[in-house]
Amino acid sequence: MHSASGSDREYNIDEVDSDELDSEAEDSGSSDAEDGPKEMYQAYDYMEKHYADEDTENMHKKLAAATGKEYKQSITEDNVLGPLVTYDLAGEKAKPANPRPLKQKLVKPAHKLNKASEFSDFQQGLFNWLDQYRDVVYSGRSFANEDELMSIYAIHAMNHVMKAKDLERKNNTKLAKAHAAGSDAGELRDRGFTRPRVLIILPFRNSAFKLIEKLLKLVSAGKEKNLSRFAKEYGPDEDEERRHNANRRKPEDFKSTFAGNIDDAFRIGLQLHYNKSVKLYADFYRADIIVASPIGLRMTTGAQSGDRKDFDFLSSIEMVIVDQCDVLMMQNWDHLVHLFEHMNLMPKKDHGCDFSRIRLWQLDGMAKYRRQTILFSEYMTPEMQALFNHHCSSIEGKVRIKPAYAGAVNDVVAKVSQVFKRVSVKKLASANDDRFNHFVDQTLLDLEKNALQNKHLLIFVSSYFDFVRIRNMCKDRGYMFAAISEYSTKSEAMRARIKLYEGELQFILYSERAHFYHRYPIKGIHHLVFYSLPDHPHFYSELVNLMLTHNNDDVSADQLSCTAFYTKFDQLKLERIVGSKLVTQLASSERSQFTFA
Repeated sequence: MHSASGSDREYNIDEVDSDELDSEAEDSGSSDAEDGPKEMYQAYDYMEKHYADEDTENMHKKLAAATGKEYKQSITEDNVLGPLVTYDLAGEKAKPANPRPLKQKLVKPAHKLNKASEFSDFQQGLFNWLDQYRDVVYSGRSFANEDELMSIYAIHAMNHVMKAKDLERKNNTKLAKAHAAGSDAGELRDRGFTRPRVLIILPFRNSAFKLIEKLLKLVSAGKEKNLSRFAKEYGPDEDEERRHNANRRKPEDFKSTFAGNIDDAFRIGLQLHYNKSVKLYADFYRADIIVASPIGLRMTTGAQSGDRKDFDFLSSIEMVIVDQCDVLMMQNWDHLVHLFEHMNLMPKKDHGCDFSRIRLWQLDGMAKYRRQTILFSEYMTPEMQALFNHHCSSIEGKVRIKPAYAGAVNDVVAKVSQVFKRVSVKKLASANDDRFNHFVDQTLLDLEKNALQNKHLLIFVSSYFDFVRIRNMCKDRGYMFAAISEYSTKSEAMRARIKLYEGELQFILYSERAHFYHRYPIKGIHHLVFYSLPDHPHFYSELVNLMLTHNNDDVSADQLSCTAFYTKFDQLKLERIVGSKLVTQLASSERSQFTFA
């Protein structure tokens, strides 16, 4: 475990050019856009405009609109990214989706990182939106596009930091010249209360390892000396090959997520120097970029009400990137919400800052309206939507990019009738109770007539709260069952699976997190009930297909059954499973039961 301040070890950077990392700062009149590959450049630089101290009537209107969340929605289609919804402040015109200039020093390393002289169509399409400093949520992430995605946001983050440091150094030069001449350089505001500008949130150390390697490649030519501590604490260990062999039969997304170091408590600061070196494990108040997990930062900001809290280092964050939101949902989402609630607040201490250099909008407490928030996930959930609605308030607007879904039902190869039943609910606040009461009063009665007598039943529950509620009820009723959650030991799960296969149990109660973390190949399932739909759509097809791949040959299709329950408030989950074309029909039709054969 690391404290907020770490070792003073520095990692040398190979020379990309003969100049210093920010040598352009010596010539305030130069432009990065004048040289280099044309595909990387446009004349307009959104960053300069976005972070400028603009005291105009138009800016006051924009801030008022952002404060009141007065966004105008427009639905469009992107040829590469798919359907998207843009949110522009009332009275604002849509911006042209043209990339701003990359720092000249970043062009060649970006090409090398991408192993191409241009962005891919996917990267360019995404960068066009990131470039505008809009808040962005993209729910089309996958293990297949992970590398491209991580590269493009690493480039975006490093470009931001390098430009910001360039501006600071230019202003330092102006102040030094003015001081030498005995003149007044005027107001030169270029920073916040504290140094960290970019915060990147990831679920596991393995993701942090891949990202930081990319960040280092963007400001170096590949020297790796003195990286032993970082490699030891974040990279794969000597047991990696053994774990890889143990997981060889697991699905590809599982192997991608859980390869390497899966410790979920970490935080590390990166400090960029003008002398072409990067310090890892930098003290947070001296770091330019912070890479951390939600629990890792929660341990710094104070996990309990009585803890000494320190979140001043979050006061001046200008860009926050949250990757793998779907994985974070399988951890503790409250830690992430807590983080956003304590970001861009007025600091309790001055931390030695120069108030004459702090931007006016920082001093006015308006930093959260200038912060860019970027969320990447495999899918959208109500919790992510709430975060997007309540904590994303950029004055440049927002964009939500969600792909169309073919539906996980199309990946089912088992010849089993799949019945979807809509549970009637009165309102969102009572949906959990209505679902539970329906299960107790109707579903269990139906199961007792058939599935519970025949045994070999698996009941899948996505919410741990619901899982505990059903488990306790089943204990009270004296059912012969076993419960497998993420807290079950491997031996407990093994015994339960064997007993189900041999018919010694009426059913297994199975949580989504247990399947996420283990992907147990459960044998002997004849009847499958989804008490609630999985957040991960492929879990649906995986579990249904287990009835084909993990049953005896003498079990016929008419002995198998699959029933999935949902409510009208489950449209996000339902769309991913039945497909974008059918979701409206299943959610709002007068019929409440649908069958997929």
